[in-house]
Amino acid sequence: MVDLANIQSIYYMVAATCVLIAAAYYVSNIRTTQRNMRMNLETRQAQLFMQIFNRFNEPDFFEKFTQILSWKWVDYDDFLKKYGGKTNPEAWYSEGSIAAFFEGVGLLVYLQLLDVKLAHALLFRHVKLFWEKMKPISLEMRRQLTLPHIDQWVEYLYIELIKIEEKELKS
Repeated sequence: MVDLANIQSIYYMVAATCVLIAAAYYVSNIRTTQRNMRMNLETRQAQLFMQIFNRFNEPDFFEKFTQILSWKWVDYDDFLKKYGGKTNPEAWYSEGSIAAFFEGVGLLVYLQLLDVKLAHALLFRHVKLFWEKMKPISLEMRRQLTLPHIDQWVEYLYIELIKIEEKELKS
């Protein structure tokens, strides 16, 4: 005959086993969910990267970009006379379009929605050329218009990409 103590012992063992199985199942589900989230994030990063790559790779982008690199000016006033919105709206739009693209990428990097290493692999040379060309104009615009945020994400992106480049050169 089975006594009450044995039944209770069996009940406790079954209950403990069920708790262990539930805990193991829960841990397994968490790991699977984390793995799926990581894969989902990587997929989104790849999709975002390809959208940026596609825009970056458009002939219109490169035409505007190379035009900007060929511009010559003496100072801020000379820049405005040659390429300002009132005198040369097409050039003004070209510079604004390229700056806006790099601003967007810089903000995505800042918000950690785009891995800075991906941005570096694709854009380092272009961001470097653009910012070093336009920096004096952007800084003077900030000062004259009292708008300290003009091209701030281009500058941020430039600084972050330079950090990566310097690390790579040291290795």
